[in-house]
Amino acid sequence: MLNSYFHTSQPNGHFLPSKTVKWIALISLFTGVAVLIGWTFDIKGLESVIPGLVTMKINSAICFALLGWALIIKNGQQSRSANIIYRILLLLVSVIGGVTLLEYQVHFDAHIDQFFAADYQSVTIRFPFPGRMAYNTAASFTLLGLGLLGLNTRPGKFHIIFQYLLHAVTVISGIAIMGYIYGVSMLYNFLYVSSMAIHTAILLFLLSMAASLLNPQLGVTGLFTGKGIGNRMARRHFTTLLLVLIVFGSLRIQSERFHILPPEIGVSLLAISLLITSLMMIWITANWLNKVDDQRSKAEEEIRNINTHLELKVEERSAKLRELNTELQKSEERYHSLFEHASDAIYVLSNTGDFMDVNDSVCHLTGYTREELLQMNITSLLNVELLQNYPLIYTEIEPGRSTIAERKIIKKNGDLLDVEINLKRFVDERILVVARDVTHRKLMEAELRMAEVRFRTIAEKSMVGIYIVQNNKVIYVNPRFAEIFGYDPNDLIGNSLIETVIHPDYRHIVTEMVRLRNEESIESVHYETMGRRKDGSSNWVEFYGTRTFFEDKPTFIGSMIDITDRKKAEDELKTSEQKYKLLFESSPMPLWIAAKDDLTVIAANNAAAKLYGYTPEELYGMDIKKLRPVKYWNILLARYQADLKEATDFGVVEHVKKDGTEILVNIIAQDIEFEGRLARLSSTSDVTEKLKAEELLKTSEANLQTILNNTDTAYALLNADLDIVEYNNKALIFAQNQFNFEQGSTIKIYDLMPEDRRLQFLEYTDNVFKGNTISYEVSYPHEDNTQLWYYVRLFPIADKDNKILGLVLAITDITKRKEAEHDLQTAYQSIQSHIDKIREMTWKQSHLVRSPLANLKGLFPILKTDPSDEQVLGFIETELERMDDILWEMAEGTSMIGTGRTIDHHAE
Repeated sequence: MLNSYFHTSQPNGHFLPSKTVKWIALISLFTGVAVLIGWTFDIKGLESVIPGLVTMKINSAICFALLGWALIIKNGQQSRSANIIYRILLLLVSVIGGVTLLEYQVHFDAHIDQFFAADYQSVTIRFPFPGRMAYNTAASFTLLGLGLLGLNTRPGKFHIIFQYLLHAVTVISGIAIMGYIYGVSMLYNFLYVSSMAIHTAILLFLLSMAASLLNPQLGVTGLFTGKGIGNRMARRHFTTLLLVLIVFGSLRIQSERFHILPPEIGVSLLAISLLITSLMMIWITANWLNKVDDQRSKAEEEIRNINTHLELKVEERSAKLRELNTELQKSEERYHSLFEHASDAIYVLSNTGDFMDVNDSVCHLTGYTREELLQMNITSLLNVELLQNYPLIYTEIEPGRSTIAERKIIKKNGDLLDVEINLKRFVDERILVVARDVTHRKLMEAELRMAEVRFRTIAEKSMVGIYIVQNNKVIYVNPRFAEIFGYDPNDLIGNSLIETVIHPDYRHIVTEMVRLRNEESIESVHYETMGRRKDGSSNWVEFYGTRTFFEDKPTFIGSMIDITDRKKAEDELKTSEQKYKLLFESSPMPLWIAAKDDLTVIAANNAAAKLYGYTPEELYGMDIKKLRPVKYWNILLARYQADLKEATDFGVVEHVKKDGTEILVNIIAQDIEFEGRLARLSSTSDVTEKLKAEELLKTSEANLQTILNNTDTAYALLNADLDIVEYNNKALIFAQNQFNFEQGSTIKIYDLMPEDRRLQFLEYTDNVFKGNTISYEVSYPHEDNTQLWYYVRLFPIADKDNKILGLVLAITDITKRKEAEHDLQTAYQSIQSHIDKIREMTWKQSHLVRSPLANLKGLFPILKTDPSDEQVLGFIETELERMDDILWEMAEGTSMIGTGRTIDHHAE
């Protein structure tokens, strides 16, 4: 494409931009309009231009459509109105791009990014500007608009600067394209904030090249559009180098991406490829220049051969001319007698214009004698003005050739004379002139031209179509006649007017009118009929015609005007009257018209009659004061005396129904002319129930606000941009305590959060905007090093179409519950510890009890054998005391576990 772009040129060596600019402009316009349609009707395929790519922003599509339109206008026929439109389109592109740049630089939102369509899907934390075009895209549109505007001014030394603005866009978009090819995001992603899409970069690249072609002699464009050898070398080398960089560079990136070759081998192969390509370019260029040099040498040799051949030819021709000169002298002698007796004035002049010979007819024509003329120069018959308007041409005539011309001369008596002269220059530099008086013919021609000029001036400039028909064939139509039917005047000449421009359904009417004039039943006609344009569409025309004779043949001459707009207006008027009547009578809105002179109702629809409890017949002619309470009559009369040229809202007023019931209505009225009378059209809306409902709603809102402000839960309503729309007092207190939030601040609440909590909060909100409800607990440190705990709930707010408009944030203080849970956990751990100690003590003491108990169990069988054995009884007593001590120790241990005190059992 680049090769063909650089090779098409004009004969003078400059690029012929018309077709290339036109096609690029059409591509830009078509792409912009297609994306706009995609955004308007939510067609994802059109929004992304190429399936699978990112969507094109709507402002970018608007700029592409405007630039395409502007280049089409610039490439077409120029006019003042077209130039104004061209500048307006470019100014719009510059404003859109410039405002977007200011949004990036000054960090504000001009609200132009979401003006035509919403693009909430593109909102991210890194790029929270939905619908905004990329930074480098905005810069490119600004440079294109300003560059083309500057180049549209008068040529001057600053034009080169504006051309370089267009080159800057080519560089920006070209770098972005190379970034996509090489996979280097830095080349198309400006400051890692926003990136130019590949389809946007391609369109900007094409548009910048097309725009630079409007002035191909300026800037870098002249390097590639010229016809010289250097320009041709530049085209060849640039195209080849560009293809090599794209192809081999892309292959190197892809080989590295898919690990086909190591990076160092890929770089080496790229360098070798560039070296081989450069060597091939040098070899091809050297051969080409050598070939050009050989062709130049051959051309010089051919020129030398041709020169030698021409010298021989000249010598031969000179000999022949000398022979012809001798024959010419003899011929002059033979024709000298004819010279003297010719009826035309014949004279011979020298190469300086002196009369050398004249015949009698010259003397008769000029009024001079032969002797006087032979003493004169031809300039004696001309004054300064004639020489300026009719300069002498005999010195420019080649020898042996003759020329016919007309000029004016001055007779001896001072009269001007129109003559037709035939000049022939002899080899000896003499000039033979044959002159004939054409004064009478010139007068007749002048009168004929004047008559034709008058007719054509009137006909060609007339806004009325004029036609002349002879033998049922058109012999003349003016441009207006042809324009009405979409033809060129030459297209209609020689054709049948009826068959060409009259609709088939109406040809019988025109044929009848022609028949009546041919039969001389009528002399002139005036009628309306339907025509047929060249494209097949119909129009209405009005013919005026008469029958006359031209060159002895019956001829129809007439005029015609296009009455299509008038016919449409008449039809639209009839239709509008019917629509008005239907709209007025069937409107659900109560409508009535009252005359301003006597305040009587002159029209009312069924809705108005039903509202007031009357029939339409009862309302007609009724005094409108009956619709208002008596105490408002003076106000009513004052309002009807005022002139209401525009619709005026009178607000809510009291009206009275037929049964005496008073209602509240909203009145909108405007003065109109109805059936020739000045009247007032009023529309009435019964707002009685609405006002009651609004009052109830206000009460409900007040009650709800009271409940919200007295609840222990903090509530806040956030919109889709996470701006706080509404909140209660508890929420304000929470924000002030935890985030130092100031009431009335425009800072978003999540901007006051710590980094880790802000990111977590934004993750929660993204989940809520997907339709989910989120709840979680969060703690904040207090001044006394304690923790404040809150239970947070986030749930979405959606409309009837399930479109999420915002979210509700509910925060409840659960610090006391958390403290109770902590105390309960501590108590549980303490109880568990005590239980473990009891278990340990019980095990230990049960082991101690087993010893005396086992001894007692062994002594009792002995005691049964001998109850009087003192030693056994002593042992039993000892073991009993030992068991008693163990039981007291168990009791003491239990008291210590339960109360933390030591009990002395010996104190009793």
